[in-house]
Amino acid sequence: MEHDEIIDRLRVLNVLVLHPRDGDAEELLQQLNRIGCRAQAIWPPPRNFTDKADLTFIEVREKPHEGINNYLMLTEDRPTLIGMAGYESPSVLQNLIDLQVDSVLAKPVRPYGVLSSIVIARRNWQQNKRQEKLITKLKNKVENSHKMNEAKIVLMQIHDLSEDQAYKAIRHQAMASRKTIAEVVQLIIESNALLSNFIAKKNLDGEERGD
Repeated sequence: MEHDEIIDRLRVLNVLVLHPRDGDAEELLQQLNRIGCRAQAIWPPPRNFTDKADLTFIEVREKPHEGINNYLMLTEDRPTLIGMAGYESPSVLQNLIDLQVDSVLAKPVRPYGVLSSIVIARRNWQQNKRQEKLITKLKNKVENSHKMNEAKIVLMQIHDLSEDQAYKAIRHQAMASRKTIAEVVQLIIESNALLSNFIAKKNLDGEERGD
């Protein structure tokens, strides 16, 4: 089902080809037009990009191209990347790895192979996106758990509450103020830090005055 969806959506992809306008670039554009993608070729890579690409073919040689690196740095939402390589030297292979391409298209470009490289690249790109979202979700969950524990400790120390009472107090405050639990937790942590800094500064001023 996933592969069918990828193939069905090929016609709505905006494709950018960052490759010198030689025979390989022309052959690639012809194949992309046959597939139905909306494709354009640009070389050299401009300093500023106004059109967002869903999928980008990039030329990969032994030395990284400054314009391509600039494009990848300026792109906030990383597109699907397909590296175009004419040979398999250690430097080229390392650049493919460093660029984190989702697939590779061998040169010279042939009438076959373009569609396969796109389907594989889109599948790898989608899987990476899902993994990134999962990792971000897990990181946020761990971070929120740490903050919750910190906020409970603050309430337990200041108001002499049990852990369960501190948690219930946070939930009650969230409902009463129509805020999320995460927002209340953050306010407790920030307020405690502000109070601690105030007390520390007051004590330091007192020591300087000799009180």
